[in-house]
Amino acid sequence: MSLTTMAPAAENLSEPPARRRPPWTTVVETLLIVAGLARLVWGQQVAAVADGQDRLHSLSLLLGEGRLNDSEYSIVGPLFSAPLWLLGRAVATPEAGIRYFNLVVFTAGLVALGLLLRGLVPGALIRRFMLITVAASMLAPDVGHYGSEPFTMMGVMVGIVVVVRGRRRGWGWAAAVLGAVNTPATVAGLGLVSLVETWRHRRLRLLVPVAVAAALVLVEILARKGGYAGDRGAKDVMPFSGRPGFSYPLFFGVLAILFAFGRGLVWYLPGMFLPTRRALADLGPTGIDLARIQRLWLIFVGGLVLVYAPWWAWYAGMSWGPRFFLAGILPAALALALRLGHRQAGLGANLITLAVLVLSVWIGLNSLFWHELWPAACFGTPQSVEALCWHSPEYSSLWYPLVSWQFAHLTGGQWISAAYSAVVLGWLGTPLIRRIAAQLTTAWRDRVTPHLTRTAWRW
Repeated sequence: MSLTTMAPAAENLSEPPARRRPPWTTVVETLLIVAGLARLVWGQQVAAVADGQDRLHSLSLLLGEGRLNDSEYSIVGPLFSAPLWLLGRAVATPEAGIRYFNLVVFTAGLVALGLLLRGLVPGALIRRFMLITVAASMLAPDVGHYGSEPFTMMGVMVGIVVVVRGRRRGWGWAAAVLGAVNTPATVAGLGLVSLVETWRHRRLRLLVPVAVAAALVLVEILARKGGYAGDRGAKDVMPFSGRPGFSYPLFFGVLAILFAFGRGLVWYLPGMFLPTRRALADLGPTGIDLARIQRLWLIFVGGLVLVYAPWWAWYAGMSWGPRFFLAGILPAALALALRLGHRQAGLGANLITLAVLVLSVWIGLNSLFWHELWPAACFGTPQSVEALCWHSPEYSSLWYPLVSWQFAHLTGGQWISAAYSAVVLGWLGTPLIRRIAAQLTTAWRDRVTPHLTRTAWRW
C-alpha cells in the first residue's frame, strides 16, 4: 500500500487551519519562480556549444538541404526546435533561434508538471518544488546550451507523471519514449521503469514503450549511418584511462558517478539521497501517488548510473557537473521540498535538510556563474591532469571558485543574482531554522539544563 493514497476529494487536500499560509505567500513564491526563470535567460551566456554545435549542424542540413548527416547524436530533440530554427533564420541566424530551445523545453515541462499536480497535492509543495528546481539545482548550464539532456529529462519525467496520474497514459509513454530516443543511452533507464511497471501491473504490454524506443534508436542509426563511434579518452595517470567504449570497470564507475568530488551525484544532487518516507506519510492523503512518482524517477536515474558507469566518458567531458544525470534534479527537488514541509521531523533530520538546502542553493549559484571555469591544473598545459577536476575537492566545479576566490571578480548583475539566491535561501530556510531553534531550545532545557544545577555536581 502506498504512503500517499488516492483521495481526489478537495476537502482532503486542504491543510488544517494551523498550517494554512497567508495568500500573499503564493504571490511571493510565484514571483521568485518567475525571477529564477528570468535569471536563467539573462544571467548567463546562452548559445549552442560542444555537441550542441553538432546537433545544430544536423538540423541545418535537414532543414536547409533536405538531407541527413551521419552524426552520432540523435535528431529527435533538434526536430522539435525546427520552428525556432526557422524563426531565427527569418530574423537573424538559425542559431539565434535555437539557442533558447532548452529554456523553452524546461519552462514548458515545469509548467506541465505544475498543471498535472495542481489540485492533487498542496500548492505550497508544488511551488517549493518548482522554486528549488529553478534556483537551487545544477540546471543552468544545460538549459543555456543546445544539449540533449533537458529535452530528455522533461520528456521522460513528465511522461512518468502522466502515467502515474492515470489519464491518457499512452501520451505519457509516448513522451517518455521521445525523451529517451533523444539520448539513446537513457533507453536503459526507461527500460527499468517499464520493467517495474510491468511487474506492478502484471501487464506485458507495458514492455512495449521500451521496445519502441530501442527500435527507433536503431532505425535512426541505420538511416543516418551514425551512432556511437567507439572513441576513447586520453591516457593519463589514472589506471583505467585511455580505454575505448564501455570498458571502464563497472564498480569504479559507479563509485565515481556517486562519490567523485567533481562529478558525484551525492555532491551535485544531494536532495536525491534524502529519505522521504516519513515526510510523505505526514503529508497525508493526496490525489496522486507521489511516492510512486518519486520511486520511478529514481529508478530512471538509477538506470542511467548503470549504463554510464562502464563508459570511459562517465564524467561527461568538459561540462559543469554530472550533466548525464540532469534528470536527477527533479527527484532531488521533490525530496527537498517534501522535507522542508515536514513539520514532524526530528532535530537531526532537520539539520541534514538545512545542510542540503544550503548546498543546493550554492549549486544553483555556482552552476550559473562559473560553469566555464577550468583550472589550469586540469586543462591547458602539458602537465595538466583532467582527473584532478573529476576526483579532487579543491579542483572540483563545486569548490574551485572558493579556492580561487572568484567572488572578487563578480559583476554588478552577478551580485544581484547572488542576492536573489540569498532571498531564496532565506525564504525556504527560515521556517526550517525556526523549527531547529525550537528543537534546540527544548533539547537544552530538557537535557542540558538539569545537569547545570548546583545540586547535580559534587566533588
